[in-house]
Amino acid sequence: MLQDSGTVISDSLTIAEYLEKTYPDGPTLFGGNVGRAQARFINAWADKVQISAFRPLIVRDAYDHVDPTDQAYYRENRESRYGGTLEDMQTDRGTRVHEMRRLLELVRTAVSRQGFLAGDAPAYADYTVFGSFMWAKSVSTFSLLESDDPVYAWRGRMLELFDGLGHETGYPVA
Repeated sequence: MLQDSGTVISDSLTIAEYLEKTYPDGPTLFGGNVGRAQARFINAWADKVQISAFRPLIVRDAYDHVDPTDQAYYRENRESRYGGTLEDMQTDRGTRVHEMRRLLELVRTAVSRQGFLAGDAPAYADYTVFGSFMWAKSVSTFSLLESDDPVYAWRGRMLELFDGLGHETGYPVA
């Protein structure tokens, strides 16, 4: 969520577009119209594929971070939406995490060749894909990545941005 001069925006892509328009002299998140179009694609991938792969691995862990007054709603909503108990969704996640890691192959390929998805420096694609990792780090100690994975190294670079701000929230990554 972004609050800026009385404007409140909650969608990641809408926030990025707002920042580009409102602060044209600041660093760009898109690098132009082609980058903006590519950002829409990667945003859709992150929303539909990545989050769907992460969610069942940490949905029960996230429950522990929901305000106690909202936990009953959270449990009922997620269990009816995904067709099982929160506990069942995390069953055998140590084995199922390999499926999620396979879905990151395109990310892995890109960050093996360059420092960030956007090239030498991060841009919107990096921030939107990183968002799911940050959410996971905020609610779970479960290791989504192996330490020799290029995505692990990329996530580490993302955590170090802005004077290491990514390390200040959630659990240490393993």
